[in-house]
Amino acid sequence: MTTRNPAPEDSITTIRQNTNPGDQRKHEPEPAGAPGPTEEAQGPAALIRLAGELELTATDVDELVYDMVHRGASGAYNSGARPELSDLDAFDAVHDDADERASAFNNIGLEGQVAALVEAFGEQQTERMLRDAADSASV
Repeated sequence: MTTRNPAPEDSITTIRQNTNPGDQRKHEPEPAGAPGPTEEAQGPAALIRLAGELELTATDVDELVYDMVHRGASGAYNSGARPELSDLDAFDAVHDDADERASAFNNIGLEGQVAALVEAFGEQQTERMLRDAADSASV
């Protein structure tokens, strides 16, 4: 029987804002030119345009989405997901679910794929991933 180990702590980055009601300090206004909510929402659209400029298709991005959801499934499995199942059955169950989620994102097309990648990794990492995929596709 295989022992499940917890996922490494650095595999997920969490940002917490100070929500202490006793904190009476005034917050500095955002500097001019800082991206606002509307501009942030345009991030995935800009990355979709970038994918087009890099001549990537939804098929080229499929594997990135599968890797993303299976990374999450591995973390869930290592954290003890599906404890009612045997070790092997739990592994199969979380990865079968991951295949279905990845397929759903991939069936939406490039827009759904990029949005899912941005949600999981952020805009900068998604851009790097798209550029790497384009480099791999051109080899």
